[in-house]
Amino acid sequence: MSKRLGLNLSDDTHAQIKARADAAGVSVHSWIIAAIERENFRQLCQETNDWWASRPEAAERQVAEYHRRREVQSGRDSSAA
Repeated sequence: MSKRLGLNLSDDTHAQIKARADAAGVSVHSWIIAAIERENFRQLCQETNDWWASRPEAAERQVAEYHRRREVQSGRDSSAA
């Protein structure tokens, strides 16, 4: 059985979250879960950006390979038409 976390929010913070949840047409619980998921995705994107930024040669190689694949695909599409 999983444990549920309790959040102790100030009245002001709770009111802000409730207003945003109401504006989105969802429950406070759903809004908080979505906010956590968005933040997790933002952090994942930042970590990925940092990883690629520390490996510029790999990034350039991947971009070049992507463009080559697009050229091949484009050639196939035009010959099929």
